[in-house]
Amino acid sequence: MHDSPLAVVAELILLLSVILVAAKIGGEVSERYLKVPPVLGELGVGILISPFLLGGIHWFGGGAIFELPQDGGGLPVEPQLFFIAQLAAVVLLFEAGLETDREQFMKYVRPATAVAAGGVILPFVMGFGATVLLGFASMDSIDEMIPALFVGAVMTATSVGITARVLADIRRLDSPEGVTVLAGAVVDDVLGIIILAIVVGISEEGEVTAGSIALIFLKAVGFWLGLLVVGSLVSKYISRGVLWFKSAGGALVLALALAFIASAVAEIYFGLAMIIGAYTMGLALSSTELKHQVEDSMRSVNNFLVPIFFVVIGMQVDFTAFGAGDTSLASAIVFAVVLTLFAVISKLVGAGVPALFVGFNRVGATRIALGMLPRGEVALIIAGIGLTSGVIGKDIFGVVIVMTVVTTVVAPVFLIPAFRGGSGLKSGIVEAEIASGVVEEDLAGE
Repeated sequence: MHDSPLAVVAELILLLSVILVAAKIGGEVSERYLKVPPVLGELGVGILISPFLLGGIHWFGGGAIFELPQDGGGLPVEPQLFFIAQLAAVVLLFEAGLETDREQFMKYVRPATAVAAGGVILPFVMGFGATVLLGFASMDSIDEMIPALFVGAVMTATSVGITARVLADIRRLDSPEGVTVLAGAVVDDVLGIIILAIVVGISEEGEVTAGSIALIFLKAVGFWLGLLVVGSLVSKYISRGVLWFKSAGGALVLALALAFIASAVAEIYFGLAMIIGAYTMGLALSSTELKHQVEDSMRSVNNFLVPIFFVVIGMQVDFTAFGAGDTSLASAIVFAVVLTLFAVISKLVGAGVPALFVGFNRVGATRIALGMLPRGEVALIIAGIGLTSGVIGKDIFGVVIVMTVVTTVVAPVFLIPAFRGGSGLKSGIVEAEIASGVVEEDLAGE
C-alpha cells in the first residue's frame, strides 16, 4: 500500500471490484450451469481468489492481488473488506427479519427452542468426544481438555446467514420450517455464546463461576427478548416517524440505521452476534407500513452487498493450515473426516429429532435439520478466536476449516430439494393451520 490515503482507498476499491466481479461470475455459473444456489459459487470463488490460492500469487513479477495483511488482527483479508462483509451480513439478516411473519415467529419460538437445544447439546458432545478419542486432547487436566471444549463450541455454531439466503431465494422464509430455523438459529446463538464464554473463561482463568454464566445468559436473553417485545410494541410509532421523512431514500436510510444500531448494541454490550440484533430489529418492524415501503429497495441493496459477504467468507478458508502443527497429515485427515461426519450427524439428529416432537413430520424435520447444518462464518470466527488466543493449534484449526467448508457447501445443495413436496407439518396441525389462515391451502398441498 502507498502512503497516500487516496491511494489506499483506490486500492481497496480495486480489490472490492475484483470481489464483485468474481461473485457474479461464480453465482452465474452455479445457477445457470450447475443448477445449485448462487451462494455456493460465491463461496467457491472466494476460496479460489483468497490469499492462500490465486489471490496470493505474485503475477508477472508484481505484487499479489490479495496479500495477507500485516496488521489485520489475524484476518486473512484487509480489515476494511472484512468490515464491508460484516455490513452485508447485517443487511442480509435485517431483510430476513423484515420478510419474516412476526406472528409465525412467535408461534414457533417454543419448538425452535427445542430444536436449538438439541442442535447445540449433541454437536458439542460429539465434537468434544471426537477430539479426545482421536488424541487431539485428553481428560488428564483442564488445560489438556480445553482444545476439545473449543472444538465442541465450534460444532454448536449455525450460520443463519447462509440458510436465510437460500430460504429467501426459494421464497420459504415464511414457511413454518423456515421460521423455526431462523428462530432456532437465534436461540442457538444465545446458547453458543454461553458455551464459548465458559470455554474462554476456563482457558484464561482455569475456572468459571455459576454467577458469571447466569449473568451472560440473562444479558443475552434479556436483550433479545427486550428488543423483540419492546420493538414490536412501538414498531408502528417507529414506522410513522421514519415515514415522516419524504426525501428520496429517507425511509431506507433510517431503517438501515435502526438495524445498525441494534446490531452494534447486541455485539458491544450484550455479547450477541450483530446479525441477531439486525434480524430482531427487522422482525419487530415486519408488520409495519415501513416494511412495505423499503422492501424493494432493500433487495437492491442486498443484490450489491450480500455476494461480498459470501466471497469474503470463502477468502478466510486457509487449506494450508490443514495438517499443520505437531500431528501427522494422516491423523489430521482422519480427524477431519470424523469431525465432518459428526458435524452432519449431530445437527441432523440433534435438530431433527426434537422437531418430530413439536409438530413436524419427517419431511419438516429434515428441512429444519438441514437449515441448521451450515457452520459458515460463525464457526470460522470461533475457530479464529481459538487460534489467535493459542487455545487450539493450526492442526485443529485446519480440521475445523474442512468441517466448516463441507457443512456450509452441503447444506444449500440438499436444502432446496428438501423444500419440494408437501407440508412439513403433521396432518392434524396442517388442517388447523389452514383453518386459521396461517398456512395457505395451496402451499400445504404442494
